[in-house]
Amino acid sequence: MPLQRMLMLCGLVWALAGCGTSPDDLQPGHGRGKQFYVSGKSYDQVWRAAVGAMSQDMAIVEQDRSAGVIKSRVDTGKVVAIFIAPTAPRAEQYTILLMSKKPMESRFIDRDFEPTVAEEFMRRLGP
Repeated sequence: MPLQRMLMLCGLVWALAGCGTSPDDLQPGHGRGKQFYVSGKSYDQVWRAAVGAMSQDMAIVEQDRSAGVIKSRVDTGKVVAIFIAPTAPRAEQYTILLMSKKPMESRFIDRDFEPTVAEEFMRRLGP
């Protein structure tokens, strides 16, 4: 019996380790992520910078320009999302929400945004 229990435990651990993170796991309004603001740019400029940043070392798995959403997956299984609001062509200010989640993430230890994506976004946006 101990061998059977050990095999069951190993199977359970293996199954849990394989649990992935879905892009649908990242949604605005859950009190997670990092928010920052962009002024003096058009929506087109903000969108292009976001697409460029989200395709740097990641694969875009969802993008909806009219909703201001881009989601990407890193080869480790982590998902990253940028939410842009408003989506008007010209706004005084755009709010950018950047979130990430990795498989088996702990809310207390792991960060919930991706600083390298924020840096790449700002670099692409320019002065």
